[in-house]
Amino acid sequence: MIASPFDCSLIIPTRDRAAVLRDTLRRIHALPDHRFEMIVVDNGSTDGTESLQIDFPRVRWIRPGANLGCAARNLAAVAARGRLLFMLDDDSWPEPGTIDRIVRRFDERPDLGAVACRVRLADPPHRHDAGGVPGIFFNCGGAIRREAFLAVGGYPIDYDYYVEEYDLSCRLLRAGWKIEPHGDLLVWHRRVLQNRDNDRMLRLLVRNNLRLWSRYAPEQLRQDLLEQTHERYERVALKENALHGFQEGVEAGRRAAVEALRRCRPLSMRQFESLFGLDHAQDLLRAWADKLRIRSIAIWRRQKGCEQLIDLARRLNISIEAVYDDAAQSDSWRGLPLRRESDFTPCHADGILVGSLSPGVAEDDAHDLASRFPDYPVHSAAPWRYVSAQDHPSATHPSPAPASVRFPSAVSAVPVAR
Repeated sequence: MIASPFDCSLIIPTRDRAAVLRDTLRRIHALPDHRFEMIVVDNGSTDGTESLQIDFPRVRWIRPGANLGCAARNLAAVAARGRLLFMLDDDSWPEPGTIDRIVRRFDERPDLGAVACRVRLADPPHRHDAGGVPGIFFNCGGAIRREAFLAVGGYPIDYDYYVEEYDLSCRLLRAGWKIEPHGDLLVWHRRVLQNRDNDRMLRLLVRNNLRLWSRYAPEQLRQDLLEQTHERYERVALKENALHGFQEGVEAGRRAAVEALRRCRPLSMRQFESLFGLDHAQDLLRAWADKLRIRSIAIWRRQKGCEQLIDLARRLNISIEAVYDDAAQSDSWRGLPLRRESDFTPCHADGILVGSLSPGVAEDDAHDLASRFPDYPVHSAAPWRYVSAQDHPSATHPSPAPASVRFPSAVSAVPVAR
């Protein structure tokens, strides 16, 4: 067997965003990293995206002729020649050196199935993109071992968009692979809002999360996770003015949940805790509380994993004074006082716990709170597993797009399995 010339295959699906994709490909072409290929899956574009093939002959193009949603990535994974799959969006790109570090990381860790990259917004002030909990990756910046991806069946074909990474991560965890957030693997995300429909987004988020927890939640947690999904996305829908999409998602989710329960493949409690990074979070929360003699905390904002953080604090016998969130619609939440952020003063509790298990979001909030209350203990229980001196959110900015790039003349065609 002839060895592949590539260690890593970058996979980018796109649809009707030719100008955005052009900028992304120019940036990737200029990277100094070694032994990687680029695969673009054109999900039925009608805006002239196919003309980019002339300007970017290094790219391998797959055109299924229709919009396959997230399942389009499966076509690219089968065609890929790299042993690692680097998932990107058409508006995200890696910082120079990130691809080479990904290859080294997987070579050093044969138990590693996937890593979540540090994804930061390309526009100032370069805050982190909304990420997932520690045991999943997002498609705008996540790397997966191809062997593991194919063995568990790739992305689900019944999700369209949103939450598909959680489904794949659950199957990787059930198969015994590790998934970790690595802060030294930096990806920039332009987060272009073109073609974004908030009602459609809410419909898919609600439906797919209800399907996910019906399929994978440990039995003793299933009902609570389904209720958390309903409550969380109702708040999002109010914020995004997308209540119609939310209500459609609830109805579609109920039907999807019935089917998912018939093929239920629940995670063990240990696997569920790995998905949320709860073992690591508990150790960090305990160490922080013991070192600073923290007996009571305020929880700052209801974000991803906040419910699980509340359970951890209670397990460690740490008193929760209140939850502070400007999206408060009532006076209580999960049996705790719910207050506006402006009502908080440092004398209310011994310290603040950021209410997120998403490493990037938690880091941003912890930094903001430490600046606001410089002499007051602030803690995030969701740090990155690997960091470097330049990982602070304000320490770097995106590398500029090249003004011009020379491309080799060879064209690589991709056979598409149908």
